[in-house]
Amino acid sequence: MSELHAALAGSSIDTRYQPIVRVADRMPVAVEVLARMNHPAHGTLLPNRFVPQMEDAGLAPALTETVTRRAFADMSSPALAPYRLGIAVNFPLDVLFVPSALQSLDMRRREAGIRPQQVIVELTESRPVEDVAALRRVVEQLRHVGYGVVIDDIQPDVPQLNALLDLPFTGVKLDKAIVQALATDARARAFTDGIVALAATRGLTVTAEGVEDSATWDRLADMGVEQAQGYLIARPLLAIAVPVWLRRWPRRQAAD
Repeated sequence: MSELHAALAGSSIDTRYQPIVRVADRMPVAVEVLARMNHPAHGTLLPNRFVPQMEDAGLAPALTETVTRRAFADMSSPALAPYRLGIAVNFPLDVLFVPSALQSLDMRRREAGIRPQQVIVELTESRPVEDVAALRRVVEQLRHVGYGVVIDDIQPDVPQLNALLDLPFTGVKLDKAIVQALATDARARAFTDGIVALAATRGLTVTAEGVEDSATWDRLADMGVEQAQGYLIARPLLAIAVPVWLRRWPRRQAAD
């Protein structure tokens, strides 16, 4: 427990940025902010090595605030601000229901001079949604300010998925496992087709995670998925590497 508190109080929590691009013209539209922990003995830890422990310790709001603050500072820097990329920040369900967490989000955004329309709140579910009506109120509150709000990691087994899709989200993200199963799994293809069709009627943006090869990219394009994210495009980057990637990423061409 003391190690987790020390990580939040010091400089152990770091951020990485994974680009999200539009499939139609390969235009970069956003980056997803990803947390890392720099451990003195074990090196750089991925979220699965420390986020669950922080959530169990009640530190999820503090972690979310730390990551968001650092992301806003990076994205408002002279090197990155001119690109006006969307900034997708992960908010666990429990954190979304904490009023002070949303107040902190807005305060940090204002301090950094970032427009609300640049910010995309990604709902990550560490537990099933039990109160859909309460979640609706939070989503409406975020939308009223001008934020985008996205359901992360959707797949057929998400509890109450139909009820969640009735909420006023701005987009959905297809789980990596669904995306990578499209070539061989008819259920994954049917699910994706259904989500794309539903999104078209509700004005939702569909983003595919885990895009790692050109065959998957082409398949997503054929299915009408609008945005893609994954190793084919870029691995999670340090902030200083994002402008370099932006200059080198080829646009308006077919995927290699």
